[in-house]
Amino acid sequence: MKTSTIVTVAVTGLGLLLVGGRSHAASTSNGDGVQAVAPVRGLAAEAGLPTAWGDFLALVAWNESKGNPQARNDDDSEAKAAAEAYARNRERFAGCGHPESAYTFGSGGWFGMLPANALAQLGDAHRCLPPSSVFEPRVAIAMAVGFARGLMGWSRYQRVPTWLNLRAMWGWPTKGGDHAYLAKAKPKFEQDARDVGLPASWLDGTPPPLSTSASEVLARLRA
Repeated sequence: MKTSTIVTVAVTGLGLLLVGGRSHAASTSNGDGVQAVAPVRGLAAEAGLPTAWGDFLALVAWNESKGNPQARNDDDSEAKAAAEAYARNRERFAGCGHPESAYTFGSGGWFGMLPANALAQLGDAHRCLPPSSVFEPRVAIAMAVGFARGLMGWSRYQRVPTWLNLRAMWGWPTKGGDHAYLAKAKPKFEQDARDVGLPASWLDGTPPPLSTSASEVLARLRA
């Protein structure tokens, strides 16, 4: 995935550096997607997110991890990206007591996130959560909400406010609003949508507002 600049809190290159390349999850044949990502939808509902947002998170999780919360990508490129993310956020995590290696192994979890930047989505109150929190479904949902909210603030999203554009930006933020890229990527995302029980036309819909912050989602899921 490509690099870019997004949101605040020293989160640079989130296309590559928050959400890494696809995790090493076991291959799942078509038709199993709905069941595989049912827990994603379940936790999204528990957090009080609109149903459509549960569908979107399920779509992302299907592509990134095939619904496996323990999916892990620790190849060289992912480890490098994770190390760069940690280097930019080093001061944020000073004193938290976790070894650097815990932040720099690569990416993982439902949404293929890199620990340092994923934790930054949750705000300072949660900065010292274990980097392994990317593998904890309840925390991962909150991290993903934070990332989605950040993307929706981009003008590249706002010029084409569709699920398709948001999904494309999840992996490559600077391609947001690029009609040629969206047309090229659409067939793959349409197949992912069908795999998780959504019609291909769902991608053309407009996401409802996501007013709940990542920290609020985490609080709800931990209540």
